[in-house]
Amino acid sequence: MTEVAHVGRRERNKQQTRDRLLSAARELLATRGTDATVEEIAERAEVSRATFFNYFPSKDDLVSALYAELMGVFGRVVDSMLRRPVSTHDRVVGVFIDFAQSSMADPDYMRVVTGEIERLATASEGLSERSHLFTAQVRRLLEPGLEQGDLRTDHPVEFLAQMVAAIYLSTMRYWRIDPDLDITETFERAGRYAAESIVPR
Repeated sequence: MTEVAHVGRRERNKQQTRDRLLSAARELLATRGTDATVEEIAERAEVSRATFFNYFPSKDDLVSALYAELMGVFGRVVDSMLRRPVSTHDRVVGVFIDFAQSSMADPDYMRVVTGEIERLATASEGLSERSHLFTAQVRRLLEPGLEQGDLRTDHPVEFLAQMVAAIYLSTMRYWRIDPDLDITETFERAGRYAAESIVPR
């Protein structure tokens, strides 16, 4: 076996182990919530506790990796919306509806992981960075509206993105704390409210 092939296989194995840890964390967070321990996650992933810490220095670091995963998904949703020949209003509503639909597939996991992400953000210096990353994705969604002429111009795009992001995150928070909230109806309504606030007056 060549050195390149050996390195390639080692990297592939490392990625597979990391993926197993993230998959185990998703499953256990959905069923056990924040009570899921490092030991349980490692056991579910069929690795040792020491191996877990080789990949993630702490459980919080694993949650941060899950956040990065969700941000990647959100970025792809934004990309998908931008490829559609629709209004900025409809794109904004679309990302809200997408969150509701994807959360319906695994509501327990989404409640726990978004709660953990918020806990980490407010308990560390990561709040500013995470907020900026999310708002930057929302801004990407809105910017084409300037050229299309269907985005209000009496406020900077950055401000409009911050307002849409705030509505999105606060709606997510209310859904997380109220299990009886109809996520589909609530997110569509919130999306329409956010979208209507950014169209030209």
